[in-house]
Amino acid sequence: MFLYEHEGKEIFQKYGIPIPPNGVAYSVEEALNIAKKIGYPVVIKPQILGGRRGKAGAIRFAENDDELINNAQELLSMDIRGEKVKRVLVEKKVNIAHEYYISFLMDFYERKPIVMFSTEGGIEIEEVARTKPEAISKRYIPLEYGMTSFIAMEMLNDVGIKGQEARKFIPIFINLWKAFSEGDLLLAEINPLVKTVEGEVIAVDARVMVDDNAEFRQKWIREFKERRGGKESLEYKAKEKGISLVVLEGDIGVIGNGAGLTMATVDLVKEFGGEPADFLDIGGGAGPERVFEAIKSIIQLPNIKVIIMNIFGGITRCDLVAKGILEALSKLDLKIPLVVRLTGTNEKEGRAILEKAGIKAYTDMIEAVKKAVELSKGGE
Repeated sequence: MFLYEHEGKEIFQKYGIPIPPNGVAYSVEEALNIAKKIGYPVVIKPQILGGRRGKAGAIRFAENDDELINNAQELLSMDIRGEKVKRVLVEKKVNIAHEYYISFLMDFYERKPIVMFSTEGGIEIEEVARTKPEAISKRYIPLEYGMTSFIAMEMLNDVGIKGQEARKFIPIFINLWKAFSEGDLLLAEINPLVKTVEGEVIAVDARVMVDDNAEFRQKWIREFKERRGGKESLEYKAKEKGISLVVLEGDIGVIGNGAGLTMATVDLVKEFGGEPADFLDIGGGAGPERVFEAIKSIIQLPNIKVIIMNIFGGITRCDLVAKGILEALSKLDLKIPLVVRLTGTNEKEGRAILEKAGIKAYTDMIEAVKKAVELSKGGE
């Protein structure tokens, strides 16, 4: 799970990494109150899970109330790469002297954590690696003793930062490592990490990814999911119902039973020119209640034009799936087309139930997916 910038900064602050004074606003009025509290000038940043906000023209500055109101209004009405902006971070603007990059992440191929540092912050690290590789230092972190001041100093010296200047950065290395290792993070990135005109080293951005598998021992992960709202809250609520849901960015809702079948359905939607809105696996042995909850979850996603339900009944009974579909149709006032592929255990009974309600049940997966894609594009 990726964290929003303001959530990542909560983690950073907990571990002693300096961040500018800030606050999260869900309205223009809240943004104005935060700006007055922390003082102008401020930066206003939409809180979305995707990156490249600057390239989308979505990082704004305000020197006074009028500028703050105008920019906050515009940002809160924006849709950035399919994600509606629902909140903004209002943050004290700092006087930047230089921008750097630092990150800890897991190298799953080597099965080791890795740390990277660069004197070229504010741009994508892949671009720095391509155009100026000498500006990057990289090390694997020994798990037996973790990040040390020696490793940090060695990396800083690699990129030309030495002596007293290097010592300013060492607490960032150590504290970011603590956040990464103790918090079960998969990525902890600061880009940019800045040195201010006044000589301070401050994290002005945060990109953090947590390991969902660590949720059972990391109470704060559950708390973030519960309070978020939006699609992560939807994924969390679906999980509580026994449903595996991952929200994507398309307009075709995908429901399957079994991870392999559901992923194959997602892939076929893409193959035939559609855009999947999700990956939703109702699991084996799903009954009417779980089918109902799956459809209820899907229709809460934005921009859904059609739902493709792909069921191969093994321990899952097709007639029970059909009953769940009918319950959803009657209780949820479903307005969008539902394409169903139904085969396997009790498939004749399941198809009969659906056909009686006027729903065609396909037996061929490819035919069903093609139909869903056609409907998403305005076909009949």
